[in-house]
Amino acid sequence: MRRNPVTLGLLAALVISLVAVPALAATADVEIRDGLYYPASLTVESNTTVIWTNYDPVSHSVTSTDGVFDSGPIEENETFEYMFTDTGTYPYGCAINASVQETPMQGVVIVVPEGEMVGPGENETPGENETPGEEPADLTLVDLVAGEANLTIFADALERANLTQTFADEGPYTVFAPEDAAFEALGNETLAAVLNDTVLLETLLTYHVVEGNLTVEDLMAAANATENETTLETLGGETLNVSVVDGNVTVENATIVASDLEAANGIVQIIGIVLIPPGLTLPENVTPEPVENETPSVNVSDQPIENDTVIVDRAVMNQTGWADIHADLNGTPGPIIGYSQISEGVNENVTVTIEVENATPVLWAMLHIDAGEQGVHEFPGPDVPVLVNGTPVQQAFNITGGLPDENVTPVENATPEDRIIP
Repeated sequence: MRRNPVTLGLLAALVISLVAVPALAATADVEIRDGLYYPASLTVESNTTVIWTNYDPVSHSVTSTDGVFDSGPIEENETFEYMFTDTGTYPYGCAINASVQETPMQGVVIVVPEGEMVGPGENETPGENETPGEEPADLTLVDLVAGEANLTIFADALERANLTQTFADEGPYTVFAPEDAAFEALGNETLAAVLNDTVLLETLLTYHVVEGNLTVEDLMAAANATENETTLETLGGETLNVSVVDGNVTVENATIVASDLEAANGIVQIIGIVLIPPGLTLPENVTPEPVENETPSVNVSDQPIENDTVIVDRAVMNQTGWADIHADLNGTPGPIIGYSQISEGVNENVTVTIEVENATPVLWAMLHIDAGEQGVHEFPGPDVPVLVNGTPVQQAFNITGGLPDENVTPVENATPEDRIIP
């Protein structure tokens, strides 16, 4: 069969031209205006170049919290750009802090793998409160909180209060999440008491959550439409007062310090104070009972597993540490399936969230010290078991009411003394 040489030549030229044309590089823009980054939270695919433009008459910078990038001073109408090649969360702020804003300038870039951004009309119809293409489809509020370096206590609190599933599967929600410094301001003893009280903790956390996707712009518009104060109903049924003070959004007495961190099922606004619901009293100035004459010990009763938790009746420590729950392994403590931080002194009714799927009919409560990074459970590692006369402080106890694995038979008539590791 004869081929037309002209046609073949055109096809060859077309192929060469297609090969020669490079793919267009992806870019995204962030504006710096009035001492703020717009948008404060930006989600892009990997290999995207983000371009910041300063429209303020004063200098600003774009400085990564983790030291990944630093623009140096950006003057008015100047730009800074950075290509994000690796996936992850990149918080940043202005190191110059030349803004007149009371709240430090903060922003975040969330980088997802190429191809995971959902554009308008792709795959599904966006929901009423969703903005297509602005967040990865699989980044939930739980994922977002877990990835924020200054929300570690809030992430731990969600897990202890058994709220992670709610914020992973439901929504959309707007979460006013206190930063770590806000929780730490409560004091070590008060914070430990709050984290170990599941009921109190759930009440406290749901006071920080409202339904819907509410950006800072939405909150400002709502406040301005109601003479600079509007109210929001929380998941706990209480109300939050929102107002604008000196250009900053204030929720009750807390200022938003990092705004519009977007997930697939909601938005996180980071605040600088822990909000206390009306009528709720936190344990204040908690003073541990004296332990000079008491040896570290742990007491726990046979009990059912309720809401994925067990209760340690009493734990006595001579320093801060952990109440760890171990699965049973041939009559001795096996893998750790849960832990809860405890303070120096006498700790009563300590709630410990456990991995129910890994539980055994007999569990072990064991005390560990907090010897490494404070507040971070590190075992294997520096957070070793508490020893008295060379023996770990521990007690075995039976789980009543059965487990998912019905083929395992509980230990009958076992006493704690019989099951202490020598």
